[in-house]
Amino acid sequence: MTVELGPGSAAWERLGEWRFLLVMHRTLVLQAAHPAIGAAVSRFSVYNARPWRRLFRTLESLHTYVYGSASEQRRELARLDRLHRRMRGTDDRGRVFSAEQAQARAWVHLTLFEAVVTMQRLAGDPLSAEETERFYAEWLAVGRVFGLSEEDMPATPTEFDVYFDRVVGEVLEDNATVRDLLSGSVHRVPPPPGVPIPALVWAPLRYFVVSAAVQATVATLPEVYRERLRLTVVPGADLLVGGVHQAARLAAGVLPKAWRYMPVAAASVRAAAVPRRERVAPTPETFFTTVLDQTGDGVVRWSDLLAMAREVSTHFDLDEDDETTVHDAFESWWDDLREATGTPPDGGVTLAAYRHALADDRYPGAPDPERGYGAVAAVLRRLVDRDDNGEVRRSEYARLLDHSPHRHELVAALRDLDRDGDGTLHSAEFEASLHDFLTGHHDLPAARLLLGRM
Repeated sequence: MTVELGPGSAAWERLGEWRFLLVMHRTLVLQAAHPAIGAAVSRFSVYNARPWRRLFRTLESLHTYVYGSASEQRRELARLDRLHRRMRGTDDRGRVFSAEQAQARAWVHLTLFEAVVTMQRLAGDPLSAEETERFYAEWLAVGRVFGLSEEDMPATPTEFDVYFDRVVGEVLEDNATVRDLLSGSVHRVPPPPGVPIPALVWAPLRYFVVSAAVQATVATLPEVYRERLRLTVVPGADLLVGGVHQAARLAAGVLPKAWRYMPVAAASVRAAAVPRRERVAPTPETFFTTVLDQTGDGVVRWSDLLAMAREVSTHFDLDEDDETTVHDAFESWWDDLREATGTPPDGGVTLAAYRHALADDRYPGAPDPERGYGAVAAVLRRLVDRDDNGEVRRSEYARLLDHSPHRHELVAALRDLDRDGDGTLHSAEFEASLHDFLTGHHDLPAARLLLGRM
């Protein structure tokens, strides 16, 4: 059975929703209750000092699992492998632990499946047997990508239920990390980053929010584990928790779809909703009139290319130095185009002159990363591949375009260049595609959006 994540998959639909945060604390408690995970977190994590950073990093990792490209998944797997390799030692009971243990990693992975099942159940909209089977098959496939074998994970949802009950009943324990999550340091949580809440306001608000989260977790923990911790459910807490989940589900149902999701998931959902454009090979006339001639007056002047440079700067929200680099590259392109067509510096290139330059092989010539259209392509490639690792990753592309008025269309347009469908482009391939577009050989919707004409 081939399983793919993406638009329409159960994992895409569920794991990026804002309401998933309602079961996040409960899931962290169940994960920390595993002896190896609890010991590793207690010994090596600074979550109690930097709780928001830990939460955001956890969500980023989760969304890389679900919404990232194959390349991003591989990168995340390598990062987690490096991290877990260093998390080993002896716990307070003298037991040797390692975060690399397959059983511990499988438990962390599978609790996310159980979290979605619980979220849906508490919201009064439990997954059907068919949906549960489909989602579980997807989650097994993700687990295999992240290094878990078939022996590490139950094969079916029914077998998972048996596995979950066994681990809860026989493996999970009371430990310092669990107790800390259920009390202790969580009451010292600072305000969320960037939220200007005065200390006098935050202190009582924090107490209320944290207390509510802890009580909601206690009310929804498996009964056998709750009894092991000797936790008492506040009367009516289970009804209140169910009411909150149902209200969140109903509220999400009336919102535009993308609004129901956290930022990374929302960007992927919006991009997936943009229909693919038919790829039509342009003619010299159509490229001249729909790309080069920004004003539509039949003549290409420096002001047309300058308008393109301004559009790029707006989409990428560039600082002064980068904006100057973009401006210089477009000016170099104008100089090449002008010289090839015999146009004076203050003149305009006509369609007839452009066609003659093409026919006489005076334009466009071989790409030069230091001059002409080649310089424009090289600059755009460097802007997108900011870390210069040779890849244009979807998340990198999305973050760069955060202030673009066409952010989602541009992210979606990346699919037009993603020939193997894994969401990742090699920067050399990206630059070569720009060469083809800027010389009028192939259309490129993303470049049209960047340059301001559709």
